[in-house]
Amino acid sequence: MAALFNVVLRKATYHFRRGVPLDLRPQLRRRELVRSLATSDARAAKLRACRLYIASENLFSALRTTPMLTEAQLARMLQDFYNLLLDTENLCRLREQPIDEVRRSGRARHFGAVAQRAREALACNRLDEARFLAEGMLRKQGVVLKGLPPDDLARAEQAMLRAGIDAAEALKARYEGDFNHEPRDRLLKMQLEALDEGAPQAAKAAPPQAAEMREPATNAPLFSAVGAAFRASQVATKTWDNQTASQAGATYRLFVDVCGDQPLISYTRKDAGRFRGLIERLPNDYGKHPRYHDLTVGEILTAADALPTVSRAPVITQRTVKRHFSALSALWTAAVARDEAATNIFAGFRFANSRKASEQRDMWERAELARLFATPIWTGCASAARRTTPGSLILRDEKFWLPLIAVFSGMRQEEICQLHVEDIRQDEDVWFIDINDRPPRKVKNATAVRRVPIHSELIRLGFLAHVEKHRRVRQQRIFPGLEPGGADARLGHAFTKWFTRYRRDVGVYRVGLDFHSFRHTATTLMHQAGVVPAVIDHVTGHATAGETARYTKRSTLPQLQTAIETIAIGVDLSSLHTAVSS
Repeated sequence: MAALFNVVLRKATYHFRRGVPLDLRPQLRRRELVRSLATSDARAAKLRACRLYIASENLFSALRTTPMLTEAQLARMLQDFYNLLLDTENLCRLREQPIDEVRRSGRARHFGAVAQRAREALACNRLDEARFLAEGMLRKQGVVLKGLPPDDLARAEQAMLRAGIDAAEALKARYEGDFNHEPRDRLLKMQLEALDEGAPQAAKAAPPQAAEMREPATNAPLFSAVGAAFRASQVATKTWDNQTASQAGATYRLFVDVCGDQPLISYTRKDAGRFRGLIERLPNDYGKHPRYHDLTVGEILTAADALPTVSRAPVITQRTVKRHFSALSALWTAAVARDEAATNIFAGFRFANSRKASEQRDMWERAELARLFATPIWTGCASAARRTTPGSLILRDEKFWLPLIAVFSGMRQEEICQLHVEDIRQDEDVWFIDINDRPPRKVKNATAVRRVPIHSELIRLGFLAHVEKHRRVRQQRIFPGLEPGGADARLGHAFTKWFTRYRRDVGVYRVGLDFHSFRHTATTLMHQAGVVPAVIDHVTGHATAGETARYTKRSTLPQLQTAIETIAIGVDLSSLHTAVSS
């Protein structure tokens, strides 16, 4: 007789056994299905096992097609998110001084742009843009994310984008004087209307303070929901970029892992101390190494301690610990301002710094620059696909120009990557780069908007000719080969990774030395040449410290050009002066 599948013999009685698929175990709360076939006859057991197999297959299919998320849960999630954003913004508004017309119109335009971006994400099905919000609000609803089917998570993300559009439109309307804006999303609108219809009239009329006094602490939103809304608010107000918000999300998940998901008022300073004590022991590869995937903080520490000493990675730096605390402190500071927490439990902690501020990132020494510019990108490569292999081809694209511009100007990487042809200008007989914040460009801060003269060596290398070539073909960006990537759609995202790989491949890689180090090199060389610190700050876009900042508002183009020309890297690039542009 053929073998019996999914059948085992126990004490002369056959039993049916079938493992539950991994994705369905959280729903069924078991690893396998077991049932007695109530027979000791093999043929009868085979027939009964076949029927049970079909029944189990139907069960698995039904579980996969039946959503775990109900419409009611989605509706409550949208309502919580919508109300939290509007209530938070209104509380800040009530405590704020009158704002002028410029700021008012600017905020209205900003929230209009936020709504438009959410519409575009919804239209293009970029649902993952709302993932961190959806996960935070789902946790508040008590939904176990680990067992949530992908389709249900996608439904939640889609719903959050819809609610985000309504919330942004409502905030825009408020800055246009309309506080009676009604949401358009069907599910959100029905939920809010149902709440209004079901609420007692006295409760409707009661002031917010009275409602808060009646609400017990157990009804306060959980940390995960507050954290998700706070991150969304920080991004919406441009206080944080998407990358910072993503890092904060990782911090908040660590905190929930260590201290549990509770209302903010339930945490104490001891929780903050316990959190620090544990994360300071985390290996610095805990977020990347497969061995730590899906493990809790405690499990990661146990796994790391079990490794041989020679295989253990160093623990995370104090700088990283400080970044975690900064993300949590920002949330608690906002909560204290809203009377949602009595005190900031993360304030007052001190963190060791093993290096001086001036030594936090290395500069490129002249010998290292000589080795870098003697590699195939600048001496000749085999082909566009084999840039590390020596050859006769010199391609004057972003890989060629970005390091050169950085070291001869001190500009930040993204400032160079987003340059447009119209940003290369001439005034007072000085060619300069106009670093501005005209969309789609973005700058780090207000002092980053500036004019940086173009070093004569860059002109000899053919940079102006490169720009003119793009101008003739009506190409807007100087480096059109760069594509947006990463959390903040930075044009330099892929280049950063490529530059690290390239330096490893050609043997000029050193820990602590990266693209940003070109900026340190330029600054140091100007300083060593005796350039006044305030002028260096005007070239690099740094804020000038101390009393000097009060009186030194700007430098002239000739002054800036003189400063730029002091950057002498000690590398002979004359062989590239007459090279034909690619």
